[in-house]
Amino acid sequence: MVARLRHGLSRLLAPAVGLCLLLILALAFSQVVLRYLFAASILWVEEVSVMALAWMTWLGAVHLWLNRAHLTADIVPLATWGRWRRRLDVAINALACAGAVALVAVTWQTLNAFAGIELGALEIDARIKYYPVLAGACGLAIAAALELARLLSADPDAA
Repeated sequence: MVARLRHGLSRLLAPAVGLCLLLILALAFSQVVLRYLFAASILWVEEVSVMALAWMTWLGAVHLWLNRAHLTADIVPLATWGRWRRRLDVAINALACAGAVALVAVTWQTLNAFAGIELGALEIDARIKYYPVLAGACGLAIAAALELARLLSADPDAA
């Protein structure tokens, strides 16, 4: 069940990350064309691009965690030995889960602090800039919890 849930979430996140990248490219291309061919520009392109980049970053981080595809480095030589490696993986995922939950709490406070403030060019609530952090922190907590469940349900003697 954990594997199916991981796979399902991963299948949703991959196209979302791709769409964010496509949006950023389309906005940048349009801005360049408008600026150099027509001497005009769109005021809100930079704000939307930054938000799309934030969404892409957070969703991509969750996608990488779910697929265990993020960059890793063995900084502790003992961590490469079977049970020690597994214990370190469990500790890292437990810390990531706890840190993500803490980030959700802090981001929630930030959302409340920015209530009623408008973004300049878009004239919408400034809290929209922090939704990717909230979604990413929730996603990271879920991804780390799923990896923790996988590690804890696996045979401890398997390396």
